[in-house]
Amino acid sequence: MLSWSSPTGSMRKKKRNQHYVFQGYLRPWTKRGLIYCLREGQIFCPNLTGVACERFFYRLQDVTPEEFKLVEGLFKDHPSESLKAALKHFMSIYAFPIKVRKQLAHKIEPRLQSALDGVIAEGEEDYHQKIEDTLLHFIERMLAGDTDFYSDGEQLANFLYALSVQFTRTKQMREAVVRQVGADFRGCDVRRMTSVLLPLAALAVAHSLYIDKNKFKLVVLDNNTDTPFLTADQPIINLQYTHTGQPPEKFEFYYPLSPKKAMLLVELSSTLGDTPLSAVSVNNYNVTMVKNSYEQIFSNSEDYLNSIKNVVGSI
Repeated sequence: MLSWSSPTGSMRKKKRNQHYVFQGYLRPWTKRGLIYCLREGQIFCPNLTGVACERFFYRLQDVTPEEFKLVEGLFKDHPSESLKAALKHFMSIYAFPIKVRKQLAHKIEPRLQSALDGVIAEGEEDYHQKIEDTLLHFIERMLAGDTDFYSDGEQLANFLYALSVQFTRTKQMREAVVRQVGADFRGCDVRRMTSVLLPLAALAVAHSLYIDKNKFKLVVLDNNTDTPFLTADQPIINLQYTHTGQPPEKFEFYYPLSPKKAMLLVELSSTLGDTPLSAVSVNNYNVTMVKNSYEQIFSNSEDYLNSIKNVVGSI
């Protein structure tokens, strides 16, 4: 759950470039700290600090009471009272720093003003850092072939929440909401609302997956072909998403973990992952990943990115 830690003072360096795909996840695709990136039809080789990020991407937004009410209404029919209470608590914490700044206005001393501005600019980024650390722990275990945590209730809850946050936190997800709903809805700024809506959606997704945990299985795909898994700025995708604008009927999460391994979270009846991967099947996963990306595709192979570019076209 979102919480604010005390800033270390006005001299703290602001994290201006805030990543919606964290660097620790992308590291398996790097060579000497650099990663091949396909963007707008061109291939670059930057370091990880400059990819899948945006200036103050997680700055807290001045969401209006009407916008909070509209977001809350989207979850009013959810059957879980505990989840609805958690969502409401999240919204109150989210609104708190901006509310305090407004109330204090010109009465606040400069040092406190600077600290409060730091929370508004970086508080959610710090929150995501903690979740990244949790998710990276589980990624490392899956890379080692260990999925035993799926049978441990507490570990599974932490894993599903971290996974759901990475699924919803991206620029692709923000833009998808705006594309589907429009920039304005009932006089409310939809883009501003996404800063609250998407973290709440992560809570709801994680809750749903946990409740239905016995209907799902966690599969680690081993890629023994010469075709590497690639990843993108929307690194977790639902294979059931069809780009029709309609919500998918079920979850089939696909998450590449490295050029040689990927994760599936699918229903028990699914046959995905039952047979060894061929180069064709790896390529099919990669094309699906590209189609679900926003603007950046990542690989450890420049040659393979060139082949993907020729098949799919400019991204």
